[in-house]
Amino acid sequence: MKITPLWSDSPPWIRVIPADANIPIIDALPPTGSSFTARMQGLEMSDADGVYTQFYENLRLPSYFGWNWNALRDCVEDLSWISATRYHLIIDDADSVLAGSPGERGSFFRILSGAAEYWERKPDFPEKTKVTFCVLLLCRPEACAEFRKELAGI
Repeated sequence: MKITPLWSDSPPWIRVIPADANIPIIDALPPTGSSFTARMQGLEMSDADGVYTQFYENLRLPSYFGWNWNALRDCVEDLSWISATRYHLIIDDADSVLAGSPGERGSFFRILSGAAEYWERKPDFPEKTKVTFCVLLLCRPEACAEFRKELAGI
């Protein structure tokens, strides 16, 4: 399966990739420019507190972060404390995230999808550069197809 490029300035903004994918380095590198990449551990995100902690630590969320889904959505649609024109999130073992909490799992992936759409719709202003928000969900190869179906229904 050919997956290029991983980090694109065009949809889809959320991609499910097998963790063992054989991808040429040139296709894995983000575009040039001001980028911020956060890598999170899906196995540490078994409950909502784990999700909030991974985001708080890896996206350097502000101290006023409210530790709830609405606060997480607000923060990923702001990111003013990180100076970048591209935000890249990588979640290892993404198919494990909130696996035992279907309702919360749906909320979480809707937040990521909504943030990607929010940044896509955000207009360019003079002296302001368009911002891209991409999410790469790495999962077990045998779980990719089912995981993609699940995300398509969210």
